[in-house]
Amino acid sequence: MRQRLLVRSAAVALTILAFTSPLSAGPKQEKKVREARWVYEQLFGNQQRKIPVALLADTRCIAVFPGVINAAFILGGSHGAGVVSCRNEEGFWSPPSFVKISQGSFGFQAGVKASDLVLFFVSEQGAESLLEKRTSFGGTLSAAAGPYSSRAGTTTDVQLNDDVYIYVQSSGLFAGASVEGLRIGTSSKAIRKYYGHYVWPGEILFEHTIPTNPPEADQFREGLDNLPWE
Repeated sequence: MRQRLLVRSAAVALTILAFTSPLSAGPKQEKKVREARWVYEQLFGNQQRKIPVALLADTRCIAVFPGVINAAFILGGSHGAGVVSCRNEEGFWSPPSFVKISQGSFGFQAGVKASDLVLFFVSEQGAESLLEKRTSFGGTLSAAAGPYSSRAGTTTDVQLNDDVYIYVQSSGLFAGASVEGLRIGTSSKAIRKYYGHYVWPGEILFEHTIPTNPPEADQFREGLDNLPWE
């Protein structure tokens, strides 16, 4: 009788543990974080075309979308999932949160291609938009093609009058891009799968608080901390 009670108690304890312990990070999200780091390293590693210092110094948040898919035939559109991080007043970057992006288009077009997108959020309004379920560029936010500097350390007289600056990589080359009809929003599902349960993006991005600390999240954050932002 006593042995049966012990077995039953152990079974109950395991059941409670299964429902209360955080789940392991989803492999799809782990891969996305690793790919996002590779993309921003490629952008910053270009020795011929530098991101202007004025833009880097004012960047509040950075969003990276590896392999955004554009599929079109008459009616077309783009969609993708990405990773976002914001830095605090001390200059340290947050753990990654997850976002999704989409774009509508119309025209006589055909084909499928994949591109990497990197978005630099330089305004308070731009940073706060990352907490919304969906925000439209050209409506709530203004977006512009990401500028380049011909030499390292020059500002190229960049006037940061927009909320977001966009760089696109296609066929191995990054270029500034102005994207119309773009929408960005929080991916609650990806956050839940990666951290074991849902965490409000504001806690991740602005309070730098997460329930678990996956190794690739640390590497993503450390990589950003080591880039020349000033």
